[in-house]
Amino acid sequence: MNLLSELGYKDIVSFQKENNLTPDGLAGEKTYNLLYQKVLNVVELQNFAGHFYPQIFPKNQIVWHHSAGWDNARGMYDGWRADGVMHVATAIGITDNGTVFRGYNEQFWAHHIGMQHPFNLIRNQQSVAVEICNWGALQETSKGLQTWAGVNLPKEKAIELNYKNIKFYEIYTDLEIETLKKWTLLNAMRFDIPLNYNEKDMWEISQNAIQGKAGIYTHNSFLTWKSDVSPQPKLIEMAKNMIKYTK
Repeated sequence: MNLLSELGYKDIVSFQKENNLTPDGLAGEKTYNLLYQKVLNVVELQNFAGHFYPQIFPKNQIVWHHSAGWDNARGMYDGWRADGVMHVATAIGITDNGTVFRGYNEQFWAHHIGMQHPFNLIRNQQSVAVEICNWGALQETSKGLQTWAGVNLPKEKAIELNYKNIKFYEIYTDLEIETLKKWTLLNAMRFDIPLNYNEKDMWEISQNAIQGKAGIYTHNSFLTWKSDVSPQPKLIEMAKNMIKYTK
């Protein structure tokens, strides 16, 4: 993967040799964990046990969400601890400056999709989920652009998309998008998840997603009333270009 060459390594074997790992060419747990720490700026959160299931299932989907809240991933996890709704969470949250807050190892699982569908349980178990810290949909008011919580956002933090009958959304920062790319690439490598981009699968209800076809999806892929993540040009460009990392 080109992600390794960006770190100065020819391939996984050269990375493993230089870091005193067994040079088997496989993205095993030790190799993955070391890459994770080298590639990402990670804050490992403590005391989140009990809010996810420490059970391991095969993973074949990565699902992108945004938090519809403040730029505060730590606070997001605090909210999940306090809301009394058990085992609803995502493995990580990404803040505006690209920091990864990790609530639990991606090999485990929690509920994050919320379909009223027989496949909901298994889709949650077999997917890896991320939240980008972002308010999402914004409303035009006499006071300016506001979030669902009544928080005003300056126009420079908004983008006009006209997506799902909503005109404005908060912009994903360049650092959030770059971190999301790297995190997605690492987990695609770890769990052997394909990186092909399919526009309809990402931004509309996708039977491929619901039926369990391997790939990268968004919350929109599973629920018509969701708008996370929103189809912003820089995010789409990143999603389309990830396939280059497999060549």
